Amino acid sequence: MSSELFKSNKKDKKYMLKHDNKTTHFGQAGARDYTLMNKKGNKHYIDDKSERDKVKENYRNRHRKDPINKKFTAGSLSYYLLWNKQSLSASISDYNKRFKTKIINRT
Repeated sequence: MSSELFKSNKKDKKYMLKHDNKTTHFGQAGARDYTLMNKKGNKHYIDDKSERDKVKENYRNRHRKDPINKKFTAGSLSYYLLWNKQSLSASISDYNKRFKTKIINRT
């Protein structure tokens, strides 16, 4: 069964994932994340890769005790989609392999 990723309709969240007749909203709207820090032209872009990786490591260390190993929790979606790979598409691909699921990006 596939899941679909959309921009969130909640003003304080970035994305929403529709799955199993449920919707999970995640990511703080307006806040930086690893995918945005790697996107040239984005206001959160950081030119120095080692600095980007340091910010990513700090985020992931702060959130290690979140329920990141449970599929479709806001914590795991943020951890693996927003703070994993340099792009959202690469993170989605990794998430699909990790959790044996299929997320379709509709953003």
